[in-house]
Amino acid sequence: MRSRLVLVLLTIIFLSACAGLERSCSSWGATQFGGNWLVAQYRFDGTPFNCWKLVNVSIANESASDGIYWKDSSTSHLVHISGWYNRVQVPGNVYQSPNFDEASKLVGVNVHQCGNGKYPVQ
Repeated sequence: MRSRLVLVLLTIIFLSACAGLERSCSSWGATQFGGNWLVAQYRFDGTPFNCWKLVNVSIANESASDGIYWKDSSTSHLVHISGWYNRVQVPGNVYQSPNFDEASKLVGVNVHQCGNGKYPVQ
């Protein structure tokens, strides 16, 4: 009886650790190898004014800062932003197209008006 209880407890601990491990592995992989991202930056009143739809891009956190940065694949510029922003990693690969429409609902933008840093694109 006691060995079953230990087994159940170890299973629960292992399964909860897997959820955290999956997040860590996904985050590490996206930083090292790139991923699909939707990034929105907001004014002080909460309205978005910048938006990026990024495909196969590595985003990294600025050290000792609240900012992030990535290399823009179209211009080769290194883009740094900080302040109020949200980012969503969008699943997708050669077999599955990234669903930026769903991600845009999470950050409060219309992905079809998301330019390469300007929102909304006119």
